[in-house]
Order: sequence, then C-alpha cells, then structure tokens
Amino acid sequence: MNHSRSKVPPAVTNGMIYTCLLAVSLLIVLPVVWVVSTSFKPQSEIFAIPANLFPRRLTGENYAAVIQGGIFGQYLLNSLITALGSTVLGLVLGVPAAYGFAKYRYRFSSALLGFVVITRLFPPIALALPYFLQLRAVHLIDTRTGLIIAYLPIVLPLIVWILEGFFRDYPNEILEAARIDGAGVFRTLMHVVVPTSLPALSVATLFGFLVAWNEFVLALTVTRTPAAQTMPVGIASLITQFQTYWGQMMAVASIYLVPVLVLTVITQRGIVGGLVSGATKG
Repeated sequence: MNHSRSKVPPAVTNGMIYTCLLAVSLLIVLPVVWVVSTSFKPQSEIFAIPANLFPRRLTGENYAAVIQGGIFGQYLLNSLITALGSTVLGLVLGVPAAYGFAKYRYRFSSALLGFVVITRLFPPIALALPYFLQLRAVHLIDTRTGLIIAYLPIVLPLIVWILEGFFRDYPNEILEAARIDGAGVFRTLMHVVVPTSLPALSVATLFGFLVAWNEFVLALTVTRTPAAQTMPVGIASLITQFQTYWGQMMAVASIYLVPVLVLTVITQRGIVGGLVSGATKG
C-alpha cells in the first residue's frame, strides 16, 4: 500500500528558518541595545517603572561624567595594550607550535598537544594565586607587562587549538613543492603557509583578542592601580559600597564595545572564509 508523502512547501520551511534566526538575533542584539540605550538615559529614567527600552529624553551626562573623570581613558588604553600584546605574542608562539603539532607528528605529540590545550579547562580563578605569586617574585605586579604574561597562558592554547586543526588539513602537495624549490621549514611556514592561511589566522586572532579583552579575574588579581588596570576592572569599580552608577557603567560598556566591533568588521571576511574552510574540509 502506497502512502503519499506530504511535502512541506519551501516557503513554509524558509519562514520557519528565518523566524528562528530572528529570535536568536533578538536574544543576542537586545542586551546590547539595552546597554547603549541606558547609557543615554537620565538617572530618573533608568529606575523608572515600567522600564522603557529607549529613553524619552536623550542625555549625554553619563558620557560626560566618564570623560571628565579621565581615568577610563587609561583603563581603555591598558585594555588595548594588554589584549593586543598577548594576542600578538600568542600568534608569534602559537603559529609555529600549531604547525609543528600538525605536520611534524611523533610518538607523544598528541599527548603534548592535549597538555597544552587542557590548560584552557582551568578556570582563571584557580590560576590567579599562582600567577600573582610568580609575578610578585619578578616584580611585575601592577604592570602591563605582567598582565600580558598572565594573559598568555589563556590566549596561547586557544590559538594553538584553532590553528592546529587548520594546519592538519593543509595540502601536503604545496609543502612538498616548496621543499623541492629549496625552501626550509621556517621559510615555508612564513612565505607559503602563513600567507595562504589568513582566514584561519583571522579567526585565531579575533578569538584570542576577545579572551584577553574580556578577562577580569586575572586583571583584578595582578593589578592594583589604574596605571595597569583594564576596563573590566574599571567598570567593576563603579559598583561601590553605597551606590551603583548604572548610567556611567552603561556608558563605559558602550565605549568598550567599539574596539571589538571595529576588529570584527576588519576581520569579517577572513572569519567567514576560515569558518567555511573548516566546515568544508574532511
């Protein structure tokens, strides 16, 4: 007995897909819109009941208070220097390490790779005390250099993990052609592999930067003054014993989003290419 299968019209399927995408997008975008909107609200509207998504009266008093203080500019500069410094250092060490793990495998290479990557499983709070004691011993507490060093063990494993998977599927024919042309290992890596792996490098750069950019526990532990403290620590300082400055906190958070958005736009093409490349391999 034959049963006719009822097919769902493509329009219905597409409608369901777009509805799900719209719902997910709203869940992601709405908190960001709320933060930016609240930063332009006067104090009276922030605590108004019922709450309004958009301010009835726009005000720049929260941004004025942040800018006049001047201290948050130092926090932002510290965040940029430490996040960029740890990301660049992570790439310098992570690219050759990932390439070596992927293309020069030996008996214990998988175990060593697992040992490197497993450090990402440790919560930062568990590493805070050892980092503090080590940095104090070399007099790097409350310095940007100390913070870059503290960030490196959480940035480097992520970069190695992302790039090792990409390099593992890198065509051996290209490497063999470079070897026949007389290129050594380092020259092949720098002049052949790296220029043709920019999508994967963009993904690793963005995720490594975000990990360092958003880190709070280590920054709070190994810094003491605004000379080295980052923006997450500065935002937390707006929560005092007697009052929480919500308007200024939202203003600082809105400013803090800008560098990430700029970096995402710059690396967008490479990110999409890297993700598509990873999805189509194998």
